[in-house]
Amino acid sequence: MFSFSPRTQAVLLFMGIFALGLVCGTIVERKFLRSPGPLGPPGARGRPYDYNRMIDRMGQDLDLSDEQKSAVRAAFQEYRREIDTVRRQIGEDMRSQEQKLREKLKTILTPEQFAKFEEKNRRQGFRGRGGGRRGPPGDRPPGSRRGPP
Repeated sequence: MFSFSPRTQAVLLFMGIFALGLVCGTIVERKFLRSPGPLGPPGARGRPYDYNRMIDRMGQDLDLSDEQKSAVRAAFQEYRREIDTVRRQIGEDMRSQEQKLREKLKTILTPEQFAKFEEKNRRQGFRGRGGGRRGPPGDRPPGSRRGPP
């Protein structure tokens, strides 16, 4: 059908790869990086969610009155205070449970094994392979995309 020289084939291949990269980059930017700020999109780890922006958007989308916007803002502020309290309590409970686990492991492991465990724990925390915020691999919900369970 068409017969292209090797040079033309190389140029077309390069242009195709470039176009594909451009399309993929645009998709990633629109889906994941829109208005990212310094630490990623709002709500990402380490960056507080921008409730003011959400309230402004609600005001436009739902045609809220100024009084409703104020009430919504107050509700979100109360929610944020309560959630912060819950997070602190969960953190304290987790540290308490981690200490109980350490004490139990100390009775199970040899002193050398426990020392090795403690050293690794100092570097990685209680994450281990697949652990951390997501939890251990076996506790993932069905259909999770983060590697094999």
